[in-house]
Amino acid sequence: MNRSMMRFDRFVEEALYGPQGFYTQGGKAGENAGDFITSPETSTLFGECIATYLDQVWQELDRPDPFIVIEAGSGCGTLCRDIFLSVQECSSALRYVMVERSEVQRDEAFAIVAATCFLEAEEAPLTAVKDLPPGPFTGVVLANELLDNLPPRVVQKTRTGWSELYVNNGREEWQPAPPNAQNMASLLVPNAPPGTCLPLHLKAAVWVNRALNLLDRGRVLLFDYGLQQTKDFVERPFGEWIRTYNQQHRAGNPYAEPGSRDITCDIAFDQLPGFPQIVAQRDWLLSQGLHAMTEWARGQWHDSAVAPDSGALGARAVLQEAAALTDREGLGAFLVAEWRVGE
Repeated sequence: MNRSMMRFDRFVEEALYGPQGFYTQGGKAGENAGDFITSPETSTLFGECIATYLDQVWQELDRPDPFIVIEAGSGCGTLCRDIFLSVQECSSALRYVMVERSEVQRDEAFAIVAATCFLEAEEAPLTAVKDLPPGPFTGVVLANELLDNLPPRVVQKTRTGWSELYVNNGREEWQPAPPNAQNMASLLVPNAPPGTCLPLHLKAAVWVNRALNLLDRGRVLLFDYGLQQTKDFVERPFGEWIRTYNQQHRAGNPYAEPGSRDITCDIAFDQLPGFPQIVAQRDWLLSQGLHAMTEWARGQWHDSAVAPDSGALGARAVLQEAAALTDREGLGAFLVAEWRVGE
């Protein structure tokens, strides 16, 4: 990797997706041999809730056939597998596209989903590609924890304006920000005090715009962590909203050993285009029937808690998974943004 001075977003792009990048070399989500855990790895309940949502949207769109679902940042196919195992009403119309930049993960995902869900089928309504396919189509574009890996530009307020973060041989270096970045930061937080650091999510905004333009009718549904307003970053230090992960642990300095760690950023959702409806993940999952999905587990655990057998312990594990997905201090605090197109 070229270690000369690079703007922060370009440095992170290279560190994640370049020839020696973290994802290029096999970094991935997963409970076993993964570097971080996301909602699909936490529980199949997450995929069940999204399957319920897809059945509902299919009905609202007058049952289109084909019904195209594009999952961006599909990783090893965990969410895709869980959706195919759970969808009901739209199953015959569903055509699923996994979008993943890592060739290793694309191949692994297709093999896993095909073997799990379509082992005896002559063909699978499934494909895996590197980038968003061309539109227009009717359906849903969804992504879980994708935007946080689209590197932002980072600016800092000074007494005379805004400076922008560069990385120079593993060290931070601040340079005067160009006029477009200065103007954007000033519009987002007009009265930011000196020392304020902000992310500028230009790549994320471009990606959302591309996703919206793929649809003639349908939804864009995104799950990620962050804040609804950029101004809420003012009180948070840079090291709190830029994070690194490796082998299930926080990995410290984002500039050290490029390619050895995941680098993510909280999302300022007001920088994304359009007017999405935004709710907490906890509330969204409950609105899709999570409580009803786990009713059997609550009953089984209640009846056997004094002397639990293997079935009761399994039920308890399901309840623990549901609790993790809805934890107000963890995954449950993630934000879910939904855009409606063509209505």
